[in-house]
Amino acid sequence: MKFSEKLQTLRKENKLSQEKLADMLDVSRQAVSKWESGQTYPEMDKLLTMCKIFGCSLDELTNDDITEIGKDNKNKNSSSNLVDEVLEIINRTCKIFRKIRFKDVFKILFEMFIVFIILLVLSLPIQYIYSLGREVFMNFGYQIGNILSSVFKFILGVSYFILSIIIFVYVYKIRVLDHYEKLCDELESDKVESPQAAKTKVIINNDNSNSSMKRGNVIKKEHNYTIFKKLGSIVMALIKFFILCMSIPFIFTLLFLFASLIISIIVIFRGVFFGGVILGILACILLNIAILELVFNFIFNKKNSIKRLFIMLIVAISSLGIAIGITMWDVANINYIEEVPANMEKETYNITYEMHEDTVILDQYYDNVYYNIDDSLGNKIKIEITYYKDYNRVFTSYHDNKYITFHYSTNTQSINDTIDLVLSDLSKRQIHLYEGLYSLDMNIYASAKTIDKLEINKTKYLNDEVQRQYNEQIEYYSSQIEAYAERIQKLEEEYNHKIDKLETEKQNLIDKNQQLQDKINEYELKIKEYRDSINEILEN
Repeated sequence: MKFSEKLQTLRKENKLSQEKLADMLDVSRQAVSKWESGQTYPEMDKLLTMCKIFGCSLDELTNDDITEIGKDNKNKNSSSNLVDEVLEIINRTCKIFRKIRFKDVFKILFEMFIVFIILLVLSLPIQYIYSLGREVFMNFGYQIGNILSSVFKFILGVSYFILSIIIFVYVYKIRVLDHYEKLCDELESDKVESPQAAKTKVIINNDNSNSSMKRGNVIKKEHNYTIFKKLGSIVMALIKFFILCMSIPFIFTLLFLFASLIISIIVIFRGVFFGGVILGILACILLNIAILELVFNFIFNKKNSIKRLFIMLIVAISSLGIAIGITMWDVANINYIEEVPANMEKETYNITYEMHEDTVILDQYYDNVYYNIDDSLGNKIKIEITYYKDYNRVFTSYHDNKYITFHYSTNTQSINDTIDLVLSDLSKRQIHLYEGLYSLDMNIYASAKTIDKLEINKTKYLNDEVQRQYNEQIEYYSSQIEAYAERIQKLEEEYNHKIDKLETEKQNLIDKNQQLQDKINEYELKIKEYRDSINEILEN
């Protein structure tokens, strides 16, 4: 395909008119028309500008043997090119820092340090958002609240980290790379002495194109740095695995959100409609789908539709904000009633027991217990318990004519009844005190003498219980002390045994040392005798 045909195809694919392309290249429309008709050929600087506009390489644009332009750039936003882009930024940085002065280096470092400080300051609102979210999550209970707040903190942290890196790199690219590359190019262009020298200058192709000779221009081939690409591929594989593991909570969150949506729809058929909650769930689902799509595209090197993802993000965040506002309005309009629903039926449990000398009523575990004097009962005790029959089961027992015990349990069906009651109240935009449905009112009727005797017996029973628990603790700690004493005695025996063994070894060593010393003395005497004999022989 000829250059003129490629130029026309690329311009139409990018939805540019001849006038618009001419303005971008700082030429007239007639010049672009002549290029597309094949009458003239653009200059090198215009060709390089076209490569940046159309996102292709110089070789793809000017080589007639290449028919498909941008084939290698179809996955431009995929992770397969991330290593090359990082290496390109490093390469550009090294080239710039070799050309600029030390003062400019210090200026760059100072500016990027200011950007870093600004990003740190921007983390303060993230901490505030996390504290607000934690207060909301803790309403679900301590354990669930901690789990949700941890997940929320992780999502905020990762999001802020990724966004900070993107902002930092973008500012570095715009403020440092592009700016100083332009200055360096201008300085180099000022050094060109003639048009002939300009035609033969070295052009570095940053689009990873193959080296070629076109119209007298020399294209310098960049080094491949294969080892760095291999290392980069390994690092990229580890990053993908890490991101895949980090995306697992989003998958479970998405399942939870779909389950919540189904429950919300079911609740609507029960007459309870909170539009803000449903809108918030849909917004969170959309946000999760966008995040999972980004993860999927990153892992499998797929191209991201930036426009569509950006629209999804904006719609999700906007919908979530609207949902929070609507939900807060609905919550503010709910009527909170500090009492049990009026239509709940109570039931009374009555039983009478004979008072004996040691009779004790074990009521210390209950709050709503009332003693009432009724001298007409004589030696009898009447117990009356009022409760909500649909939610509780109550009965008493009398063991050995001594201990009167209350037995209380919750009906299994009461959970479903409570849910139905809450949904019915929410449909009317009201909430009652549902804990009162599980409370009891106990009234004990007896004569004044019997009540006094019950109080004495109860006090004696509690004192005996305290003494029993105290004795159990004494017995437990005594057994522990005995166990430790036995252990200490055993350790002392082992210690004494080792001491005796060491003393024996010490004495053996002393004896051996004495024997060696005696031998030394004996040898010294013999040496002295030999020396004297030698001296006598020498004198004679």
